[in-house]
Amino acid sequence: MKVQVLSGLPLESKRMNIKEIKSETLYKEYSLEIPYDEVDHLIDNKIKELIPTVTLPGFRKGKAPVNIVKKKYESNILSEVIEKIVQEKTKSLLDDKKLKPFRQPRVDLKKYEKQQPVQIEIKIDLEPEIKLKNFKDLKLNKYQIQLDKKTIEDNYNKFISSQQNFKKIENNRSVKISDKITINLLTKNESVPDFLKSQKNLPIITDSEYQILPELSKKIIQKKLKVGDKIVLNFDISTVINSSEAKEAEFDIEILLIEEAIPFKITNDYLEKNGFKSVDELKENLKKNITSQYQNGIKQIEKKQLMDVLESEHKFDLPKGILDEEFHSIWHRLEHAKKDNTLDKDDKNLTDKELKERYKKISERRVKLAILLQYIARNDNISVNEKELTEGMINYSSQYPGQEKQILEYFKKNPSSIESIRGPILEQKVIDNITSKSEFSKIKLSVKDYIKLEEKTFKINNKEK
Repeated sequence: MKVQVLSGLPLESKRMNIKEIKSETLYKEYSLEIPYDEVDHLIDNKIKELIPTVTLPGFRKGKAPVNIVKKKYESNILSEVIEKIVQEKTKSLLDDKKLKPFRQPRVDLKKYEKQQPVQIEIKIDLEPEIKLKNFKDLKLNKYQIQLDKKTIEDNYNKFISSQQNFKKIENNRSVKISDKITINLLTKNESVPDFLKSQKNLPIITDSEYQILPELSKKIIQKKLKVGDKIVLNFDISTVINSSEAKEAEFDIEILLIEEAIPFKITNDYLEKNGFKSVDELKENLKKNITSQYQNGIKQIEKKQLMDVLESEHKFDLPKGILDEEFHSIWHRLEHAKKDNTLDKDDKNLTDKELKERYKKISERRVKLAILLQYIARNDNISVNEKELTEGMINYSSQYPGQEKQILEYFKKNPSSIESIRGPILEQKVIDNITSKSEFSKIKLSVKDYIKLEEKTFKINNKEK
């Protein structure tokens, strides 16, 4: 075995012991045992660099003995030394074994004791070999919705029934479904995003699908809270902070106002306030909105069909390490869902074995498509520039009126969270790049056709939607 030598180390340094502990499809694990004298030599070098700047009692600046400086500062520089030696040993291993990692190898420091060999484990996902199909040969469909009069009229009636006016309740009853409430919300939990830590005069529609905290309205109604009531409630904020593990946070909640819904009527005052000259103009705007909704649905159908084609047209091995990570992440969420009794209907009747089979297939699809899209992006030099990233953050924050500044500040303080914005933008740019080169068949859809196509495309058992 070739002797691994760091720059500046003595030639008589003992050789590093390398042992392969796992080898699977595009995945390797190695155990490395590094002689302690290599670590100690680097520590001595750092101490010598440090001595000219050190002033210790009884010694002039820069004149303290090496052994005394080392005793005082060794623990301070140890992490830097370990990090350096691990990086260089990892690079040396990759070079010697001629390995091409797909992502940054994961390194675990297993053992570090003075005068004992340093033990580390390195986990490496290897890059798959991918041969891209010519996108000009892909056969895709381009759909266009055609709305009938009944659909347009039904949508208008649904809009009228969904509109609500509210008035302050006359008696001090407890909150119920369909009420509009105003609350103060406060938490001292540091894991909660800044924009959520304190909210004053926050309006909430209790039957709205959007809740700033999971099941907030449901918990308030269950507690039969009234105006003036103050209560402490716990919430699982894992979905808020994009965590795969459950995360409990305690919030102080105060009920300030309860308003009840009253029947809605279109008046001239309503039209004027909302920028419409007539009911016909309102109806035309609603028609545009529902058309846009169907077009967004069609976009998802076309994306799903494209992903199906990409998956079927490309065959390559998948890194076992990444596959295991993806499956374990999904399975962890499923276990929490089972405990909370929130499993999807079509999952509830399956055994653990059947669930594992289903979600292993889903894991394989997700990993395969993620690797493929990443490869296409790299191959075609597709990336997300700063302008696109900024626009993405602004668009995201605009979904939370009144909280835009806090959310943008959160992104600024937590750079890693920006990846949740970058990812979808890059994916869409890759999709646009592929579709710009492909051939299309244009197909017009009625609402009934659309519904059938949607049901066919997103089957109940097809979880990768």
